Amino acid sequence: MLNNKVSKAVRLAIAFGAASTAFASMSVAAEEQEKEEVERIQVTGSKIKRIGELSPTPVTVITGDTLTDAGITNVANLLEELPSATVGLSPETTNNSVFANGLSNTNLRGMGINRTLVLVNGRRFVAGSPTSSAVDLNNIPTAMIERIEVSTGGASAVYGSDAIAGVVNIITKKSIDGFEVDASTRDPEQSGGESSYASFTFGKEADTFSFIGNVSYTKDKQLRGDQRDFIRDAVLSIDHPNNVNSTDGIPGRIILNGREEGGSTLAVYNKTGDFFTADGHWTFADDGSIRPFETGEFFPESTTPGSRNLSYYTGKGDGYNFLEHSYVRTPLERINVATNFNADINDAHRMAFEFMYSNTSAYGESSPAFFGLRGMRADNAFFSDETRQFFADRDMSTYNAYYLAADLGNRVYDQKRENIRAALSFEGELTDTWSYDAYVQIGQTKQRTTWKGELITERFYDSLDAVMLNGEIVCADRDQSGEVIGALSGCSPLNIWGRGLASEEALDYVTTDATREARVKQSVAGLTVAGDLFELPAGPVASAFSFEYREEISDTAPDALMRKGLIFNNQTEALTGKFDVTEYSAEVSVPIIADIEFVQDFYVELAYRYMDYSTTGTDNAWKVGLNYAMNDDFRVRLNRSRSVRAPNIDELFSAKAETFRSFSDPCEQGRIDNATEYKDNIERNCRAAGIPVGWAPTDDWKKTNHSGFGVGNPDLDNEVADDITIGFIYTPNFIEDLSITVDYWKFELEQQITSPTGSTIVSSCYELDSLDNEYCKLIERDPTTLEITAFYEKPINAANSTVEGTDVEVNYGLESEYGKFDFRLVATYTAERMLNTTGKAEDERYYQGEVHRPRWKGRFTVNYSYEDFAAALTTNYRHATVNDREWTPEDNNYNDIESYVKVDLTARYNINDDLQVRGGLLNVFDVEPPRHPTYYDDGEFFDLDGRTLTLGVNYKF
Repeated sequence: MLNNKVSKAVRLAIAFGAASTAFASMSVAAEEQEKEEVERIQVTGSKIKRIGELSPTPVTVITGDTLTDAGITNVANLLEELPSATVGLSPETTNNSVFANGLSNTNLRGMGINRTLVLVNGRRFVAGSPTSSAVDLNNIPTAMIERIEVSTGGASAVYGSDAIAGVVNIITKKSIDGFEVDASTRDPEQSGGESSYASFTFGKEADTFSFIGNVSYTKDKQLRGDQRDFIRDAVLSIDHPNNVNSTDGIPGRIILNGREEGGSTLAVYNKTGDFFTADGHWTFADDGSIRPFETGEFFPESTTPGSRNLSYYTGKGDGYNFLEHSYVRTPLERINVATNFNADINDAHRMAFEFMYSNTSAYGESSPAFFGLRGMRADNAFFSDETRQFFADRDMSTYNAYYLAADLGNRVYDQKRENIRAALSFEGELTDTWSYDAYVQIGQTKQRTTWKGELITERFYDSLDAVMLNGEIVCADRDQSGEVIGALSGCSPLNIWGRGLASEEALDYVTTDATREARVKQSVAGLTVAGDLFELPAGPVASAFSFEYREEISDTAPDALMRKGLIFNNQTEALTGKFDVTEYSAEVSVPIIADIEFVQDFYVELAYRYMDYSTTGTDNAWKVGLNYAMNDDFRVRLNRSRSVRAPNIDELFSAKAETFRSFSDPCEQGRIDNATEYKDNIERNCRAAGIPVGWAPTDDWKKTNHSGFGVGNPDLDNEVADDITIGFIYTPNFIEDLSITVDYWKFELEQQITSPTGSTIVSSCYELDSLDNEYCKLIERDPTTLEITAFYEKPINAANSTVEGTDVEVNYGLESEYGKFDFRLVATYTAERMLNTTGKAEDERYYQGEVHRPRWKGRFTVNYSYEDFAAALTTNYRHATVNDREWTPEDNNYNDIESYVKVDLTARYNINDDLQVRGGLLNVFDVEPPRHPTYYDDGEFFDLDGRTLTLGVNYKF
């Protein structure tokens, strides 16, 4: 049948170490291909169909079996362990991200999720969120994955925008003959974070057609901080009791001695309300009476200016306990449906139809709403005579209270996402050496966000003013002098001063469920024609020519309460935006020399892409590559490219929303006089802006937070990246099944889009060399008073960054009478990670060696197979880091973060041809995150599950 063949090169790459967690390099496979003729194939990083030659860019292959054997049900969980990648958005990082709960993205080179392009079968996939271009990997069913090809190099010349850091190409299965049921579970040793998975796959292979279908279900449970002993026993830091200033040789902060069960508690914001009087700190008891506020042991008193040590304590008591509302992994539930249908039109032409549907549900959870309530009346009608007397004895008619609204419940941000993608494609041979591939596809993601238990702020404050009127407790309607003139119509008085005292009517009056509907839609059509242009002495000149048209539309529709800003802490406006792009590209692979002494073959690779965006206009990307093979043992490759990223819809069209910031005016004469590093620039720019010597804003302006707006920027330009990769592949013939690959890489990103805050906008405008900069365009001054009246937090092309490092891969296979062993080491060394968010040379910030960018990351896998049994031992390594490269001993005494090693052991056994069982122990040694005040509960870089048992079964019939 027409079962789409995979070339021998790719088959060998997949087979090499595929027992469990194999990472296979395309370059290794190329060295092992036999002399027989093999089918031309296309590998990630190029659209030219090749005959098993060296991949033009570094490509790592991950098999679908890798995910299954390791008990992994989401491709994002494996990609984040690649040394060349970091975590994008994930259930561990999105609990408090209102619109992003449960999203799973990957982030190659740590350059940002919007700079990694995710493809499915070589074609784009619709974004997982209306405010991003990044693909949500939750939408890709694991059971349908044949393999994943990861190319970590600038690939815009081949694939267009977003491929600055590289490409993740997910290749799906094309057919199956029969039925397959798979189920697995993951159970941590400590409760919380359990996962279950079930999949049913079916299909048919016939002479002229084939198809495969899959339905799968995944449920990942929530993980709370109080479910892990290393989070319950928190690592706390405090202001050093004896520190005075930043030059006394004493660190500003230190780790509190011992492991503190339950973490720290803030000594305000009780669930019943608390307040201070001249004679103490008090709280309302559950029944509404007043009692002293109870605490455990406070942190040591400190001489550090502004120290808040005495605001926190450890142990049991009243106030806001951080552990009680610690949620470290968002729960996620997924249903995936997918099918691929392939048919022969005739011997030379084929068609295929792909369909994917995904329905995901996740929610983020945080503490109840908290309030600083000023001017609460001591004659509240709900108070008992004893409570009124308490205030009367202290001559208090009002009090200021702190309140955690526990009776209204935790704030929950529920996300429902529905993704659908359909593609129709045709491919075939035009001649013996020319082929074509044409397709059309549509994709759409719908998202419904619901804020459950949100407060309608105005109603909440009205309901707290409870008075007795005509023998009934009502909400007071007061005149301008504060006298009660009646009952506020429609209002239900709310008693929050205790627990369980509020009526259902009052709770319903002040709470609501707010919603936002959002959608992103993608439509794409493309055509690629590939073949040999002509013959040179060293071989044919291979080429590929492509055309692609893409349109993206995104919109959001928050409900009326959200648009008006009437619910607690959540105001958002509607967004509508769209763009389209037409692209043309060409690739050529030119054989220069072949089969002479010291030159087995030498190729030049060229690629160019022309892009015409409706938003940013025309642009281009290009690539030049050199591939040199000295002999069967030694190969060298070099790639130099220019890549681009076009701004996404949210960056361009985000709706206007008011915000408030606190900052000083750099043009105030006193601040100019006291300026240091940028004094000359500031004074020159202020005078050029028409601000005279001696000017200062009014005291009223200085005392207020200043009004500004967050908004999109339709004038953004494309980001531009220059990158280079130089590498070699060594496969010595005197050591069978050994290969060593080393690739040096460097990315330099200019015109990087950044979103500065109000204070950065104002300071940078005047600190740069002239007023002709992006920041000054975002400030408005009153022409009379000269005071800043507005600022606009727009995305701008003002940042630049550099990332540089080296990838190393070593593979070795060993056959013995006791079975086959495969050893694989994949490692990345980060030499430089610089980010400058303002464009000022003095603001360059270097992050290599910090916890987000460890110098070394590595993954070592030992695969063993014997007859029907296979096992894998996988070790993931993060080098020791620091919290902050700019740290000094004056800052704290806990900057160092030790290295981190996690070991997984998995195995499978084929009971017969139809039945397979799997099992494994993940994090075998139950390694905890580092005992560090910032990262002891961080799931972005460290495992939070602890020792985990995974079991699975697969049955074919």
